[in-house]
Amino acid sequence: MHGVIRFLDTEILPASAPEDFPKVIKSGIDEEGQHYKSPAITGPDGIATLLHRIGYQKALERLLDTEGTENFDLRVRNGEDAWLKDVYVQRRGTNVEIGFINRKTGCLAHHGVRYIIKPDLTRRAGRWVPQSTSDAGSPWGGAEKWVRIQGGGVTKAIWYNKLWDVAPIDISWSGMSQSDKDELATFMQERQAKLAEKEAQERAKDKEEKTRIRDHGSFAEHRLDVVLMMQRYHKKQMSCRADCGEENPKMRCAKCKFTRYCSRECQMGDWQYHKSYCGTEEPVSEQFLTSLPTV
Repeated sequence: MHGVIRFLDTEILPASAPEDFPKVIKSGIDEEGQHYKSPAITGPDGIATLLHRIGYQKALERLLDTEGTENFDLRVRNGEDAWLKDVYVQRRGTNVEIGFINRKTGCLAHHGVRYIIKPDLTRRAGRWVPQSTSDAGSPWGGAEKWVRIQGGGVTKAIWYNKLWDVAPIDISWSGMSQSDKDELATFMQERQAKLAEKEAQERAKDKEEKTRIRDHGSFAEHRLDVVLMMQRYHKKQMSCRADCGEENPKMRCAKCKFTRYCSRECQMGDWQYHKSYCGTEEPVSEQFLTSLPTV
């Protein structure tokens, strides 16, 4: 498939904002690669998406408020996961640094990216101008293209690993009152309980789906994860390609007879991307679909 970044339209962060202005990613970061016409994957979009999906609006507002909030700090702690580093955000005035933390040494910027926020009188959020990057203690610098790629790398890590569903997350800003701290602590406690419930539900769903595959297919036990992954990929292929959320669309592209849409509006909106690869996609092999329930 060909990833196309689409943004949520929020009151603070409109989807129509230009590149380098933080926006909330709705969908479209694809492990198979991005469509060449897709909006770029940027660092500020990843941080905005993380805070939006965590669900604590005040934290996002404080990050963006360079005039009223001097400092802002965030750290996503990835627990015992040895290969996944903690993610951090530090803002000091209009200077922002995002990146990964080496948990063994506590050192920042493994890798890190720096931006300067340029206020915009027409928007609540300013433009994040890429400045430099560093990796594992190397000097800060780098060509603008490389700085942008490194910022996109932070966003991909946030997206692929769903870091908004990680606990705990540390958030603080300058001038926090005791009421602010109490409110945030209460939110995080409730959030942790919801995440535990969500994780239990997802495990139960995985178990149920693997049981279905085991009962109705001739797959070895060690292949169940692969089969499940391919079936979910098939489900994604069969959903509305405009990423509107419809999982059982009835319309098909008249040319390739494969890509599906739920409405003419969705198809027209996606055509600028789909026309470049229409007819080139391969369906998931039937061997992986034998245990799918019939509709």
